[in-house]
Amino acid sequence: MNFIPLNVSLDEKCLPDFIRRYHFEEKDIAEISRLYKCVSPRVHAEFHYVVDANTDSNCNDGKQERAIVLVTLGQAFDEYQESFLNKGDIHKGYILDCIGLELLWAAYEDIDKKIHELTGKFLGNYTFAGDKELPITDLPRLMNRLGQKMVTYNEAYVLIPKKSVVFITPLLEEEIRKYARCAACSNTKCSMRETA
Repeated sequence: MNFIPLNVSLDEKCLPDFIRRYHFEEKDIAEISRLYKCVSPRVHAEFHYVVDANTDSNCNDGKQERAIVLVTLGQAFDEYQESFLNKGDIHKGYILDCIGLELLWAAYEDIDKKIHELTGKFLGNYTFAGDKELPITDLPRLMNRLGQKMVTYNEAYVLIPKKSVVFITPLLEEEIRKYARCAACSNTKCSMRETA
């Protein structure tokens, strides 16, 4: 069981979108930049995956290969965020939470590239644990299949470290255009909505 390191970072050019997406104000820019610079050395993004045969009645032969993927930003990210929450600084904790979400989003592109290099297959759209197609109660089965001990979960199915996610994705012979990040969101009137 090997975790594969990921190279994730945020570009300062993304700050205007970041501010709008997470409902910050212009006055927060300096604090967001400062917290990002402080947390960056603590980000230890990596992923682990297993290839699985998925029984799917929509496939001609009844089976389609898929990957079960676990990605994490690591424990040091959580510890840095907790240091602010323990002092009651919810605002900085929220900024770091949003930075973590953006770093995870950046990780997905790197995961697509690395799994393609390793398997020769392209990743389809992701189905995250907790989506209606993959109930959160399936998490123990997925974690058991992943067979690793670095990321765990509690009785409420919260992953530890917190900035970790589990998803499944089909392995495809040809590359597809993937959904934009907003495709699964029900807020169709959001000013940040991306077009697919």
